[in-house]
Formats: sequence, C-alpha cells, structure tokens
Amino acid sequence: MLMQGFEFSRVENALKDELQSVRKDNKELRKKLHDKLQDAVELENRIVPLREKIATLEEAKKTDAQKMANLEKRSIERETLLGKVEQDRDKASQELSETAAELARVREENSGLKKKADELELEVTPVREENSGFKTKIDELQLEAAQVLTSGFGAALEQFACKYPDLDLSEFSVYNEVVDGKIMPST
Repeated sequence: MLMQGFEFSRVENALKDELQSVRKDNKELRKKLHDKLQDAVELENRIVPLREKIATLEEAKKTDAQKMANLEKRSIERETLLGKVEQDRDKASQELSETAAELARVREENSGLKKKADELELEVTPVREENSGFKTKIDELQLEAAQVLTSGFGAALEQFACKYPDLDLSEFSVYNEVVDGKIMPST
C-alpha cells in the first residue's frame, strides 16, 4: 500500500503539475486571445474608416464611370462632328481648287480678250478718225446740198416770175409744206 500511496502521490503530483501546466497554458492562451481580440478591435477600428473611404471611393468611381460614359459619348459626337467638318473642309478645298482653276482660266481668257480689245482699239482708232472725217464731209455736203436746194428753188422762183410776172410767188418757200392741198409753213 505504501507503494500504492507513493504511486498515487506521484500520479497526483504529476496531475497537479499537468493541471498547473494546463492552467498556465490556459492563462497564456487567454492572454494571447485577449491580445488577439485587442488587435482585432484595433484592426476593426482601422477598417471602419477604410470601409467608409472604400464606400466613398466606390461612389466616386460610379460618378466617374458616369462622367467617363458622358465624356466617351461626347468624344464620339465630337469625332463624328470632326469627321463631318473634315469632309466639309475637303469639299470646300476641292471647290476652292476648282474655283482657282476656273479663275485662272477666266483670267487667261480675260487677258486674251484684253489683248484682242487693245488690237481692236488700234483698228478702231483710224476708223473713228475716218468716221469723224466722213461726218465732217457729210455736214459739209448737207450744208452744200441745202445751199444748192435754196439757190435752185430761188432760181426756179425767178424763172416763174420771169415767165409769169403777174403771179404772186410770195407764199412759196423752200420751208413750206403741202398739207391737205394747202401750202403751210413747216413746223
């Protein structure tokens, strides 16, 4: 029995040591758990503002995504408009080139016409001088014809007066006209 008592005491001591070791381990584990919980609380305290920041950033991301969509839409519209403006510019440039070519052709034609006009002017100048001479000659001939007519009419009246001395020839004149069978002064 002593042996049994001794054995019991040893088992009891071993169990006490084991229990003490378990309690010590338990205490250390509780301290570690407490420290881990403390760390978890600190992390949670740090995470809450980060979650709020993430929520704010996600809201900003949504807003930015909408802005990007709007900007892409505007960019597409501007690209379309730019394409149209470029087409209009190209068309205007082509029309300008055609107009410039037409203008060059017209200027060349105009230059030719000016040369021709200058040549004709050179031809016209002697003709004008000749025409002026003809006009002077016509005026002289008309005056001479009027003088011949007047002197011829006067000579005819003298011949009538000589042949018919009693006849009154005073109402006859180169300037009178016959209207409805009557002699009238010309108007």
